[in-house]
Formats: sequence, C-alpha cells, structure tokens
Amino acid sequence: MNPKPPMQPTGNQAHGLISRAFVKPVKVIAIASGKGGVGKTSVSVNLAMTLAMGGQDVLLLDADLGLANVDVQLGLQPSRNLSHLLAGECSVSDLVLPAPRGLKVVPATSGTRRMAQLGITEYSALIHAFSDYREPVDVMVIDTAAGISDSVTVLSQAAQEVVVATSRHRLPMPTH
Repeated sequence: MNPKPPMQPTGNQAHGLISRAFVKPVKVIAIASGKGGVGKTSVSVNLAMTLAMGGQDVLLLDADLGLANVDVQLGLQPSRNLSHLLAGECSVSDLVLPAPRGLKVVPATSGTRRMAQLGITEYSALIHAFSDYREPVDVMVIDTAAGISDSVTVLSQAAQEVVVATSRHRLPMPTH
C-alpha cells in the first residue's frame, strides 16, 4: 500500500522531493518509420486523439524537428515551438497548446536546419526538459522524424514502446 502525499505543503525542503515521489509514471510511446510518407504523423495524431477521447491525459510531442506538421494536421497556430525551448526562451509549459478533446500538443518547427541537426546533448536536454513538466499526463506520444537519425534513436530509447509505421505497396499483377 502506497502512502498518500501530504495535502498541504509542509514548508520544509523535503516536501518537493516527497511530492515528486508520488507522481505517477508517464507511459511514453514513440511513433517512428524508416522512411517518410508512410503516415507516421497521422498515426501519432490519431493514437493521441483516441487516447484523449478515452479519458487519458495525453501530451503529443511533435519531434520531427526538421519537417514538423502535427500543428498543421490539428489546425493549430503555435507562436512558439521547440526551438524556443532549446534556446532557453521558454519552458515546456509555455509551449503546450490545447487541441480538440483535451489533447495537449507541443509543436516543433519546420524547415529550420539547426533544429534538424541537433546533437545528442541537445536531445538529452530536450528529454530532461520534459521530465520537469508537472501537468497531469498519462501518456506521451512522440511523433519522431523519419529514418534512423540520432533524434529517432534517442527519442525511441526514451520511450517504453515504439510503434513503427510502414506502408504496404502492392505490386502490379503481371498480365499475360
């Protein structure tokens, strides 16, 4: 049986550590693909929306840092994105956009070379920034970039589950 955290702050330094100990773990699902154009973002958006409609608190992270389009698919118009977070201009909380059905979205940027070429240290900083996010989240869905770049592997390793989106192309039947 897990003890319940105190309802009121105790005023001591340990209170912050105690309250963090009772935060329930977030299930992280990364959506990846070996190539572009297979519907990875559509899978990410639909999975996140379905979970949100089922009563889960869902955070959808657009981590396709070079060609982001989750915001476009959901009709959102962000004023900030992950580039602002990495530049130290805002926190994750400042980026979260409300979407239909209670879904929360963290937008990336599109067409920015610097964001498409981040190093391992910057991806680690990005992951760490999300560990400090304190709003209730049951599931975090990560829409990764296409391929097997560092961004895809690092973000997939940070997830408990990885869904690989593929397409099935039918070969034409031979005619005789």
